[in-house]
Amino acid sequence: MNFLERIKEQIEAQEMKEEILQRKEKPLSLSSYLKKGNGIIGEFKRATPTRIFDTKWQPEQLARQYEANGFSAISVVVEEKYFLTTADDLKKIKSAVSIPVIQKGFIIHESQIIQARNNGADSVLLIATLVDKRKLTCLLEKCQELQMEPLVEIHAEEDIKKISELPVKIIGINNRDLTSLKIDLSHGERILALLKEKNIGEIRIIESGLKTPEDLKRFKKAGADGFLIGSYFMESDRIEERIMKLLEALRE
Repeated sequence: MNFLERIKEQIEAQEMKEEILQRKEKPLSLSSYLKKGNGIIGEFKRATPTRIFDTKWQPEQLARQYEANGFSAISVVVEEKYFLTTADDLKKIKSAVSIPVIQKGFIIHESQIIQARNNGADSVLLIATLVDKRKLTCLLEKCQELQMEPLVEIHAEEDIKKISELPVKIIGINNRDLTSLKIDLSHGERILALLKEKNIGEIRIIESGLKTPEDLKRFKKAGADGFLIGSYFMESDRIEERIMKLLEALRE
C-alpha cells in the first residue's frame, strides 16, 4: 500500500460528521490574489512523510513574513499524523494575515470542505488523483456553493483527462508523485506543457521540489503562473534570505 492509499484508508476509517457552515463572511478570492501578488504560495507544516522540520517559527510569525514579502497566499497542511500540523495552526495564520489561506490535506468528502471553511480557510486543495471524476465534481460543486476557489492538484496525464471537462480555474502541478513520494521536475514541465497545449485552467501553479532560484526561472520560462513552496522554507532558520533569493529570481 502506497502513501496516498494509506492516507485515504485512514480518512475513510474516520466517522464523517455532518458539518454546518458557521463562518458567514465571503472567502477571499485566491485567483485575484495570485494575479496581483508575486504568485508565490508559502506553506506552513512541521513535517513531511519523510522528515521532521526543526523550525523556530511559530505559524503566525511565518505567515506575517510571507505576507510582508508580497506572497499571494499561504498554504497550511492540516494533517497531524504525517505533517504534525493542525486546524489550530490554520486558525492562527488566518487571524494574522489578510491574504488567502489554503487548507491543504486529503479531501474526499464535502463535509471536509465545510470544516475547512469553518476553520477560516479561503480555499482548499483538492487532489485529483485521490478521488474519481464523479466525486471530484461533487467536491467542486461544494466549493462553488461556499464561494471558495479550490486549488486542484494533478500529477499525471490521467488527471488531466479527469479535469478536462470540469470547471477548474486554478491548477496545481505536483512534481512529487504522491504514491512513491519521488520528485521529478521534468515531469512537472511536461504536465504544464500539456495543460497549456489543451488550454486547461486559467492559473497554473507548480508545487514541490522547488529549491533554487533556477528552478523558479525554469518554470517561469515554461509558462507557470505561480509556485507553492514549503519545505525549502521550513527546513531553514534563515527563511528571510531564502525568500529574497527567490524574489530576486522572479524579478529577472
